[in-house]
Amino acid sequence: RCMRHIVVGTRTTTRLCVSSQLIFAGARIQQQQQQHFSSLKDQRYFVASRRTNRRSTSSSSTSSSSSFLASSLSFFRSGSRQQQSLKQSSSSKTVNAPLARDHHPAGQGKNNNMTTPSNLPEKNENIADQLARGNQPAMLAGHKYEAISVGGFETCHMFPSLKLCFDIGRCPQKAVAANNLLLTHTHLDHVGGIFAYVASRGMLGLEPPTVVVPPGTSTKIRAAMDAVSALDGCQMEATLVELSPTSAEGVRLSNGLIVRAFFTSHPVVSQGYVVYRSKSKLKEEFRGLDQKDIAARARSGVKVNEAYEVPLVSFTGDTDVRFLQPIVGDISDIGDGDEDDVASHRHYRDDVDGETASPSDRHDTRAVQTLRDALMADAFLCECTFVDDSVKRADALAFGHMTYQDIVAHRECFTKCRHLVLTHFSARYRAQEVRDALQERLPTDVWERCIPLLRQFSESSKDNASSK
Repeated sequence: RCMRHIVVGTRTTTRLCVSSQLIFAGARIQQQQQQHFSSLKDQRYFVASRRTNRRSTSSSSTSSSSSFLASSLSFFRSGSRQQQSLKQSSSSKTVNAPLARDHHPAGQGKNNNMTTPSNLPEKNENIADQLARGNQPAMLAGHKYEAISVGGFETCHMFPSLKLCFDIGRCPQKAVAANNLLLTHTHLDHVGGIFAYVASRGMLGLEPPTVVVPPGTSTKIRAAMDAVSALDGCQMEATLVELSPTSAEGVRLSNGLIVRAFFTSHPVVSQGYVVYRSKSKLKEEFRGLDQKDIAARARSGVKVNEAYEVPLVSFTGDTDVRFLQPIVGDISDIGDGDEDDVASHRHYRDDVDGETASPSDRHDTRAVQTLRDALMADAFLCECTFVDDSVKRADALAFGHMTYQDIVAHRECFTKCRHLVLTHFSARYRAQEVRDALQERLPTDVWERCIPLLRQFSESSKDNASSK
């Protein structure tokens, strides 16, 4: 009997173990099926959405489709809320000069979990590391910022608190939530995602975006959008606005920000942008007077304040060093290079029909002032495609790009901003090569404000070999 009980008990234990394994296996299969059905449900939803009215603004459609971009909208809205709190906290401050800045504390201190070697200035190290990882936005000059820029592949800079993007690249998911898009030029690595950007906003019931473009490009961009719309069967609604660097008014965005352009130099029509916030200050003649006297004058109808603009963020897009000529003078002594290439690009190619911008336009008072403001912005985003001596300055100029040598030669232009974000590095480099080259070659006063944008740049030369 004892042996029989032992045998029976062993069989019972075995059955229990097998049953437990079956239960856990069944749970895993059920979980996988739920994920699969959820995925199919999402796919069916988007197929159905494309067959129905994509501009539906009903609450049920909006709430369902928002799941596609929940993280994107949260990214942009949280940036806007944070910007509102910053504006409220600074509203009581008295500003005495148009370009006076209250410098924010630099970063949040050193991150102990950083993968980036600590050869960057400590105040910029955390920003550079967050940008390289790309899993969360960084705080740049008081604004949430996330970006990707690899020369020849993709460029998109997102500022959710400002509700805008510079260029659209391949249309990162989070970029769809931006109400405004500023295009610097029409090369595909900067503009290719515009179709997905506009169509996705329409499908999600978001308002048509405002797209600011260089002069002479809106007609061809609209034609390309119409062609894609006909192929896809969707409606592409967007407001295309051409902005000239000589425009005194600029473009006022829906959130009150002002955008102005400055001339750049690239094989296709191109320009950079400066984003301003309008503020007010006490007029010079009323400074030093008693507050009651000033208030009495204001009540009587006297304008005691005057408006001024503060440059927040600026971006060059793709350009060679000649965009600085209106400030530094003629740039012709750039060393040896392929003379045929350099000669063919000796002029500025700023029109889609091949015409050149006149010297009077490039030295227009408004255009030059915007360029100066770009260099003095809190965050200056500047291209620097080549960071070593493998490419000569003359050859880089022939293709409309900059090298570290251009920054060294005109260092005074790159020490006026608070943060200098260098972007658009060639895919031939790996991340550590860029950091080491910039630290070794840039002047100290430039390097101390430098933030290299290295998202999607590998630390390993083996992993990066396919990009060369």
